Amino acid sequence: MHPRYFLRLLLETRERFGWRAMFKLLLVRTLNLVCYFEPLHIIALDRGALKPLDADASRFSSRVAGEAELLELQAKGDWQVDEVKLGFHRDGDSCVLSFVDGRTAGYTWVHTDGRPEIMPGLRLAVPANFLYNYAGFTHPDFRGGGLQSYRHRSVLDNERWTDRRALLGYVLATNFASQRGQDKSGYRRIGTVWLVGTRKHFAALFSKSLRDIGIGRIPNRGAMGSTLAAPVK
Repeated sequence: MHPRYFLRLLLETRERFGWRAMFKLLLVRTLNLVCYFEPLHIIALDRGALKPLDADASRFSSRVAGEAELLELQAKGDWQVDEVKLGFHRDGDSCVLSFVDGRTAGYTWVHTDGRPEIMPGLRLAVPANFLYNYAGFTHPDFRGGGLQSYRHRSVLDNERWTDRRALLGYVLATNFASQRGQDKSGYRRIGTVWLVGTRKHFAALFSKSLRDIGIGRIPNRGAMGSTLAAPVK
C-alpha cells in the first residue's frame, strides 16, 4: 500500500476506533514488512448471552436446509451459495435457514466435527461443547430486522445441538468494525492465535486461555475442511 493511502487508513482508524486501534494496526502492518504476522481473536457467544427476541418473534422460523434447498438458493444467484459451500454441506456441515413470515430471509452455517480449517494451513481442534458458526447471511430485503439474534438462538436451540454451550468463531485483530458488531451481538473474546512466518508456512501460537479449554492446532492431512469467517451481520 502506498504510504499516503496507509497514512489515510491510520487516520480513519483513529477517528473511528481510537488511538489504541490505530497503533495496533500500525504494529501489525509494520511487522508484515519483515514476515507474515496475523493475530486472530477467537470469540464465543454463550447461551446466557443470547439477545432476547423482540415482540414479533412469532414471525420467525428456522430449519436445517437440505441440498435441494441449497441448490435452489444457488440458482437464484443472490444468496452467496456457491460450490464451495455445497461442498461443505456434502462433507457434513449444516446450513440453518431462517424465515420471516414464511419467506427465506437468511442462513447460518455451522461446522460440527471439531476440526474446522479456518484458513488454508490452519485447522483447529475444538472442544465438543462448542459449535462453530460461520458464513452468516441476511438477504438485503430483511436486514435491520434483528434476524441475526434469532439465527444465533435458533442454532443453539436446535435439537441437534442442545448439548453445545456456545457458538465459536474468529475475527481478525485489526478488523475493528467487525469486532464492534460482534460485541453488540454478545460475543466475547476468549483468546488469541498469532500466526508468524510466511503465508504458506507459519507457526500458530495459542494464548493460554485457548490451550486451557482444549483449542489448538491440528496438522493438516488430506482435503481442506470448512473455512470459517467471522460471524456476519
